[in-house]
Amino acid sequence: MNIIYGVCSWGLGHATRSLPIMRKLIEEGNNLTVISHGNSLKFLKRELGDGGIRYFDVKDYPIPVAETRGAFIAKSFLYWPKFMSRMHRGLEFVTKLLEKEKIDVIISDGRYDIYSRRIPSFLINHQVRILNPLNMRTLEFGSEIYNLFFLKNRFIKFLVPDYENDDLSGKLSHNLKLIKRNKIAYIGVLSDFRKRDLKNIDYLISITGPEPQRSILENILMKQIGNMDGKIVVTLGRPDEEVFRKEGNIEVYSILSKEKREEFLNRAKMVISRSGYSTIMDLAVIKTKALLIPTPGQVEQEYLAEYHMEKGNFYCVDQDKVNLPEDVKKARKYSGVRRECNVEKSVENTIEEINNAL
Repeated sequence: MNIIYGVCSWGLGHATRSLPIMRKLIEEGNNLTVISHGNSLKFLKRELGDGGIRYFDVKDYPIPVAETRGAFIAKSFLYWPKFMSRMHRGLEFVTKLLEKEKIDVIISDGRYDIYSRRIPSFLINHQVRILNPLNMRTLEFGSEIYNLFFLKNRFIKFLVPDYENDDLSGKLSHNLKLIKRNKIAYIGVLSDFRKRDLKNIDYLISITGPEPQRSILENILMKQIGNMDGKIVVTLGRPDEEVFRKEGNIEVYSILSKEKREEFLNRAKMVISRSGYSTIMDLAVIKTKALLIPTPGQVEQEYLAEYHMEKGNFYCVDQDKVNLPEDVKKARKYSGVRRECNVEKSVENTIEEINNAL
């Protein structure tokens, strides 16, 4: 099959969770056309290589990030014109591509602009209900209407990387009011990692996400790690730079290859990271304890951090209140995700959903 695979560039989470599906599709002899942008596109090129894969750099819509909830609301009013402009640009690119060649199916991880009404199009999406800073049910209801619009007119099904029961995403993709169950496929957790039984790094600090918040978190954490004992590995989430330095008990990397990421995540007794959904899936697969620091203004991350703290899985703290020595003590008391997660089965479920639509 000839497949277009779109990947959202809000951090590296969408790219990392899509890798197992992409690798399986390539392994089965399919031809992939990958559409992404920025660091996510660089990362995918680095992981998948050039063999039989085409890459296109197409900007997706900007992420509405602000340091406070009030600022988030103000920015949201200015966000929609940019959103619609970028939506049109992505759709226009796909339309022109379809005019030149035969494409059998489109898979889009988090990109609402990569689809076609002419061929089966799937959206990998864990946020079927979009949360808002004011926690207003009317707005949450409106977000379901928004997603329902895309299901009726653009995508034939949402592929939710979660379980129907004993879930990880909470109300982001469960107990929906408007969207019918047959338009949702709970495919299971997606992660590019496999669990190994080896714990000899005390802390893995993973700094990711969009600027400027990525740099702000880097500055906060780098000032505090000198007060911590044990072996510490820091990854800065900067694929545009080649950095490695070692100072005493601390190793700092600009970014890690897939193999190194998997190795360090398994070796870490404690992970300190953002609370993006892809990160939570990785932690669930590896079975590692974590301290979660949600990106300020990203309502989804704030909800997920609080949701998993309430479930007893992970401890979370606001970025401006981070006190690493004290926070990691509290985080050790939490169990991590206990349910088993089979990524191979999740990939099989995804391929089955695609094949059933052809």
